Amino acid sequence: MVTTLLINIFLFALIIFTAVTLVFLYSAHKEDMSVMDIAYGPLFAIGAWSAIVITDGYYPLTLLVATLITLWAVRLGVRIWRKNHGKPEDARYAAWRQAWTRQGRQYFLRRSYLQVNLFQGLIICIIVLPFIVTLSAGDAHGTWYTAAGTLLMLFGLAYETIADWQLDAFLARKCAGTEPSPIMTTGLFLYSRRPNYFGEVLIWVGLATMAYPLPYGEWAILSPLLIWYIVTRVTGPMLENIFLEKYPEDYRAYMDRTNYFIPGKPRN
Repeated sequence: MVTTLLINIFLFALIIFTAVTLVFLYSAHKEDMSVMDIAYGPLFAIGAWSAIVITDGYYPLTLLVATLITLWAVRLGVRIWRKNHGKPEDARYAAWRQAWTRQGRQYFLRRSYLQVNLFQGLIICIIVLPFIVTLSAGDAHGTWYTAAGTLLMLFGLAYETIADWQLDAFLARKCAGTEPSPIMTTGLFLYSRRPNYFGEVLIWVGLATMAYPLPYGEWAILSPLLIWYIVTRVTGPMLENIFLEKYPEDYRAYMDRTNYFIPGKPRN
């Protein structure tokens, strides 16, 4: 079993390495590193289904996990595509491009490939561990873990989708000049400052739950742990600092009354 697991990890990594390299070549041609953001979600699905085809792993539990990942991946990819389509390169990437290009074209290409494409490819290979464990288990039977994990994953997906929809509607009103509030504090954002992050973690907790009773299923826990670390220790604090700088009084008041991650009753 451990040999099968290692082979599948290597296979998936090879698929993702090939895919992120192709994305890099396309983004270099377009001179837009934001392409990797659009490709990020779909690469999970591409990697999963490619691995199934290559290993002939058409097992019910494996197909279920791959289908759930595909639902998540398509939603994320479409959302980011709609957000980025027709717009210039993301400001974060544009700043990196300007800084790295000063040291030469070759340095820029190497740095962008490593930091933007390969790094995110590595993240994908860790987060997708629930699928790899499931694929390696072969024709494993579903258990109550399967049902519980599926429900948890779908709840997280719905929660994140609603939070993103509410945020997009708020931003649209703000752009139209019809939104009086400078920050989003209603809907699911009334109960936590990052409800979309909460939903994202639940998605991968659900998938890890499905894989947990399988051989080496404990490794699947690394998936939601990594997601949790990223959204609570990396991207989350960055956004908090941006909002505190732009709206110091309003956002400080929002922080004082609203949980950061886990939804809860607003404090008076």
